[in-house]
Amino acid sequence: MSDAEKRVVLITGAAGGLGQASVKRFIDSDHIVIGTDIRLREDLFTHSQVIYREADVTSEDDWGSVMEMVSAEFGRLDALVNNAAILMAYTLEQHGIEDFRRIMDVNVSSVFLGMKAGLPLLRKSTQGSIVNLSSSSAVAGYPHFAAYGATKAAVRNLTMSTAALCQTQDYGVRCNSVHPDGILTDMIGNMKGEFPEMDPAKAERAFKFACEPEAIADVVHFLTTAEARHINGAEIRVDNASTVQMPYL
Repeated sequence: MSDAEKRVVLITGAAGGLGQASVKRFIDSDHIVIGTDIRLREDLFTHSQVIYREADVTSEDDWGSVMEMVSAEFGRLDALVNNAAILMAYTLEQHGIEDFRRIMDVNVSSVFLGMKAGLPLLRKSTQGSIVNLSSSSAVAGYPHFAAYGATKAAVRNLTMSTAALCQTQDYGVRCNSVHPDGILTDMIGNMKGEFPEMDPAKAERAFKFACEPEAIADVVHFLTTAEARHINGAEIRVDNASTVQMPYL
C-alpha cells in the first residue's frame, strides 16, 4: 500500500500511556499517525509513519496549525482520537474554581476545538471517524472526581450531538466515545488533589477493574474501522462492569 492510500489518524495526548499505546496500535495496522502533545518526551515510540507535533489542545490557533499541516501533507484526515486529558481528585467542597476551569478547558474545550477543526478534513475521508475518550466517571457518581466526571459527561454529550450532526447532514463521519475505568498509566500518579485512603480489601477489589492501556487502544482502533461502520453516537464502556458493580463506594 502506498503512503497516499494509507489511512491518516491524529491522536492527542500522544506522549501519555494511552496515547503511546494508541500510536503503536494504529501503526500495527499500517496507518500514518500524527501524535500531538503539549510536551514531547525524547523516549517516545518512533516509526517512519509517525509524526509528532507539539500542540496545546486548549489553543484554537494550535489546532488550526496542526490541521493546516495535515491538509498540506495528506489532504484529508481519516480518524481523530481526542485522548488528551488531565485528572484531579477533589470533592465539590474541596474544588477551587481555577482548577475547575482548568480541567474543563483541557478535557472539554479540547474536544470541542478538535472536532470543530478536524471535521472539514474528516469529511474528505471515505470513512471518517472520531473517537473521544470519556470515562466511567461520565455515567456514575464518584465523590472525589466531581469536576473530572463532569468533564467526561460533557464529552459524552458532545459526542452524541456530533454523531447526530454528521448523520443527519450525511457527512460520512462517525463519532463515538470510549468509557474506561482506571487505566494503568502515569496519569493517576500525576493527578492533582488527594484520593481518600481505602481499606486494603476495597483497594484490592477496585484494582481488579483497572486495565492495561493496550486494552483501550484496541477498542479505539476498532471504532475507526469498517467493521464498526454502523456504530455511531455510542458510548462504549470498557470498564469490566465497574459501572454495574460500583466497586469504589
